Order: sequence, then C-alpha cells, then structure tokens
Amino acid sequence: MNLIFKILLVLLMALPACSGVDSVTKKRWSNSENTISIVDMTSRDFRLMDAGSKMQGAIEDQLQFTGYVLSGKNARYHLKYKVIEFEEGSRMARIATMGFADSAKGELRVKAALYDNGSMVGAWEVNSWIAGGIAGGSEDDLFDSAASEIAQHLRGDF
Repeated sequence: MNLIFKILLVLLMALPACSGVDSVTKKRWSNSENTISIVDMTSRDFRLMDAGSKMQGAIEDQLQFTGYVLSGKNARYHLKYKVIEFEEGSRMARIATMGFADSAKGELRVKAALYDNGSMVGAWEVNSWIAGGIAGGSEDDLFDSAASEIAQHLRGDF
C-alpha cells in the first residue's frame, strides 16, 4: 500500500507540471466596429492634469466591463472627457467628523462625450463625491465611481 501511495503522489505532482498551451493566430480582418480611444481634454492646470490622468486610468480599467476594445487614434469611437472640478478634501477630517463636515468632502466633476466617426453620440456630466465613513474614503474611490458611471453609460444601462 505504501508503494502505491508513493507512485500516485509522484504522478500527481508530475502530471500537472507537464501541461501548457500554445496558439498561432492568423487573421486577415480587423475588428473596428467596437474600438474606442480615450482622449483627455482636461485643462493644463497641474492639479486638474493629475486628476485627468487618474481619471484616464480608471476609465481604462472600467472598459473591460463594456463591449469596447481600447485602441489608438484609428478607433471608430472616441471618448473625450474633461475634469471640470476636483477637490480631494481631507481624509483625516472625514474620519474625525464621520463625514458630517462639508469642508472635508471630496468631489470630482467630469464631462464626457462619445463620438462616432466625428459626430457626437452622447454626452454626460458625472459627479462623484466621498463624504466620510469609518475609513474616510480615498480619492481613488472618486475616480473609480465616476469611471464606473461612464462605463454604465457606454453600455447603455441608463
């Protein structure tokens, strides 16, 4: 019984290690129907530029939940956005006041528009805020919730 156990143990450890995958892709077509590019139109104010780049990262993360594929300048659709207002607030003040102080509130306001071959398909203004709670919320929550709402608009959920 001991010998059978040892053989099974060796096989159990050796067989999964001998697996792999390989693929060869040959295609003569391009899927340009659902390609999208993201264009940051935020002003050159340093504080807003930083918020604009964080917003782009959050939108790129949320695109996986839509039917769009991120592409370059030759994309069919172009999502243009502009950060209008960004106030990160004070996380420590949000924690201390449990979100009751308006001065500690973090706010983000973004205008976004979707263009199809140069003509506007839709436009939205997204407002995001964090007010408080036990952990006080982070500024990443601002960008994630705004990007999530933009992705919902892209999916047509609204």
